[in-house]
Amino acid sequence: MARAGVCAIASAWIASVAFARPGATLDMAATAETEVPTTAAAMVRGPKPSIVPRLVAYALFAVVGYLVIPPLLVLLYGSLTNTPPGVAPVFTFETLVQAYGDPRVLRPLGRSVAFSVITATSALAIGAFLAWLVERTQARLRSFTDFFTLVPLLLPAVLLASGWILLLSPRTGPINVLYQWVFGTGAGNIDIFTFAGMVWVCTLQELPLAFMWLWPAFRAMNPELEEAAIVSGAGTLTTLRRVTLPLLWPTLAAAWVIFFIVSMGALAVPLLIGMPAGIILFSTEIYLATARIPTNLNLASAYGLLFLLIAGLGVYANRVVAADSRRYSTITGRGYRARRIALRWWQNGLVITFAVLLLMAAAVLPLLILFWNAFMPYPQAPSMEGLALATLDNFPRAWSYGPAKRAVMNSIYLGVGAGLLTTAIGAMVAWGTLRQRADRRLFGVLDFLCTVPLAIPGIIIGVSFVWLYLLLPIPVYGTVWILLLAYVTLHLPYAVRICSSAIGQIHPELEEAASVAGASYFTNLVRIVAPLVAPGLAVSIVFITIRAFREYQASIFLTASGSEVFSIIVLDMADGGNSTILAAYATVVVLFLSIAAMGLYWIGRRTGVKM
Repeated sequence: MARAGVCAIASAWIASVAFARPGATLDMAATAETEVPTTAAAMVRGPKPSIVPRLVAYALFAVVGYLVIPPLLVLLYGSLTNTPPGVAPVFTFETLVQAYGDPRVLRPLGRSVAFSVITATSALAIGAFLAWLVERTQARLRSFTDFFTLVPLLLPAVLLASGWILLLSPRTGPINVLYQWVFGTGAGNIDIFTFAGMVWVCTLQELPLAFMWLWPAFRAMNPELEEAAIVSGAGTLTTLRRVTLPLLWPTLAAAWVIFFIVSMGALAVPLLIGMPAGIILFSTEIYLATARIPTNLNLASAYGLLFLLIAGLGVYANRVVAADSRRYSTITGRGYRARRIALRWWQNGLVITFAVLLLMAAAVLPLLILFWNAFMPYPQAPSMEGLALATLDNFPRAWSYGPAKRAVMNSIYLGVGAGLLTTAIGAMVAWGTLRQRADRRLFGVLDFLCTVPLAIPGIIIGVSFVWLYLLLPIPVYGTVWILLLAYVTLHLPYAVRICSSAIGQIHPELEEAASVAGASYFTNLVRIVAPLVAPGLAVSIVFITIRAFREYQASIFLTASGSEVFSIIVLDMADGGNSTILAAYATVVVLFLSIAAMGLYWIGRRTGVKM
């Protein structure tokens, strides 16, 4: 791959096959196998088919099915009862009537839909424009692409929201201080605690994902039709509107659906920015149903059913669009070479300025303000006078703040554990999907089940896991083990796609040759497959470790005393108004994430999981 941004690899695979029918991947494997010369196989009789692959498939189905199916079923159970877990159930529609019969619920729901539509559309438009500039023009933006692939790993959502709260603080926020200096001291403030402020921060949160999702699609598209339009006299914008975007319609539709679902399930922005302003979204209602005393898990489950319905409709709509995807195919057996659109010097300058401003807003400014306040005795705008007040006192105070140390260690253990377990499951599912023709239907179902969590917000996973493990006689509720199970479930789609990318590069003839030579099933896996896919497995482990470290949507429902994690401690600090302590705590953890992300990037550059 010409440019091996590891995060882009993972997101490219999610974009290309997240909602694809299982048969598509299997057909690739079948096609590859038919291309292998069969002379030697016909002359030498290989070992008899082993029952081991089928047993492995059944074991995987049991594990993945247990992780994905019961949590969803238990939401329906909770919403159809009005009794808490552990009590004899009383089945009734009372909970559903309470959830959706109250007219007051319609306002947060409508507000949440509007918020998600605007955020998803904004992120998609800006991300598509950036991807088009990088892959279809001669704009000097390629040096920015690597940074965009690392931003989601370096800056968790809770820190992005906290950073922008500090940036736009009415009295001490540097942007408001600059605004008042330019327009006069009597000028008003730019208020982050508004609906527009929520959309702004959430758009920045999703922007790197939008870029990573769409960048490979622009790269892979055959530019001949665009070039024909330009030769026919169409301008750049006309070609973009009439040719490029229509050809990418299935990819854009799939991306918008995912961004909409992510926005609907967002919690950091609604809790840190929306609640102080009295702006309640539907995801906030789910959180409040479990946070109030007494908790009402039945009501939270009933709210969660609507999320599942929205996700299901989105997946169905995407499948309808993708059903006729051949109409949008531009890559055929003919070779092609892209010709980039030349930009004038002033156009290139505008593009560079636009990209720099986006990068500043999405990562640089929030990180800088967190870093600055980490050394300040109280929140204040950066200034020369403030340097005289710099202190290191916030760092020991941050690490002595409640279970701060334990939370980081728990997050590290859980992240590494989730990375190892999820990658192991994802590698076996990917290998069976691409290689086991005898059980292709079973592995097709497995592939679909592993993709399902991609369309389910983390808050739904959190609520459903609470219900499930309060009902089952398995002593994991209130421990780190329930968090580990949730993290594995949430990150299955990423592991399967990354491992599929790595395994798809290995031609089946290598394994067939080993089988003909008498190698057993496990010998083939250990001696042939594992060494060749080791770089891809390493990428998956590190990538999921970092994502699990910063996960907060499910964690907010599943943490208890002794099982606190980093993201929940950050939310607790923000709620308590300890902004300088939060900044010090975040500075140390972001430094750790930066080192890990650079390690992930280095692995990808050196080993290359090629598409």
